[in-house]
Amino acid sequence: MTTYKIFTADAFAKAAFSGNQAAVVPVPTESPLSDQVMQQVAAEMGIANTAFLTPTTPGESFGTASRFGLRWFTPRTEIKLCGHATLASAHVLFNELHNASKVLFFETLSGELVVQKSKDETQIEMTFPIDSPEPVDHHSEDVQTLARAFTGGWNAQAEVAVSPFLRKMVIHNPGCDGAALAAHSPQVTQDVMDAGKRLNIKAVISTWSGSGDGKDYKCRVFGPWTGLVEDPVTGSAQTILAPFWKKRLGKSVFAAQQCSARGGELGAAIVGDKVVVSGQAVVVIRGSITL
Repeated sequence: MTTYKIFTADAFAKAAFSGNQAAVVPVPTESPLSDQVMQQVAAEMGIANTAFLTPTTPGESFGTASRFGLRWFTPRTEIKLCGHATLASAHVLFNELHNASKVLFFETLSGELVVQKSKDETQIEMTFPIDSPEPVDHHSEDVQTLARAFTGGWNAQAEVAVSPFLRKMVIHNPGCDGAALAAHSPQVTQDVMDAGKRLNIKAVISTWSGSGDGKDYKCRVFGPWTGLVEDPVTGSAQTILAPFWKKRLGKSVFAAQQCSARGGELGAAIVGDKVVVSGQAVVVIRGSITL
């Protein structure tokens, strides 16, 4: 049996017990884990996502490597992209495993991701591929079912779009009260689950503009189809929301807030065909797991 280090970090947070939780497991190249075991560990952790890091060069240490394989698992399934677990992974490498690299490269199901500290070293910046959402027929019964469940109602003036890669649906109703959207309790029924499956949707993003409080836009993210009714803070959603809001606000740099119970603050900037998502993280638990 092999003992692995494991960390739990709160990502997109400046202090413990806020932001989004992620577990990070550094996996040495000489002691790989099977897909089944990684899924079992994620289920055992029971939090939004568990990340598994492995240097791409055999035998290289976590302190000296700059390239890593990175995979993300919810308690139920492996996913293509997870922003907050990427942030947590980079934070663990830089601050817990004392990685000396100025830039980290992660090989993932979404391609190569580039991560580095900000110039003032107060933030971690992650470069993700843009996933511009495309308008869909918002009059379909399935779309209306999802809108009622996750925004509290249906309005024919609502804007509905779906991102082609991550398959996340954006719902924006310009006339809806932001406070009501932030307070809404989602109603996840079998009809809701079936509607999402028919549309091949992995999550629903409810979004609205800021209210003069320094935030350009706000959001909530719901993903019962991957095992999370609501994701506390979602870095990957900014690859969808940044291009969505660029068309409405005419800008490319954003301050965003996710209005879950734990809450979180994010930065997002469109650079060419990429979105740079930035934030902070705090390690809350340090431990080990023997497998």
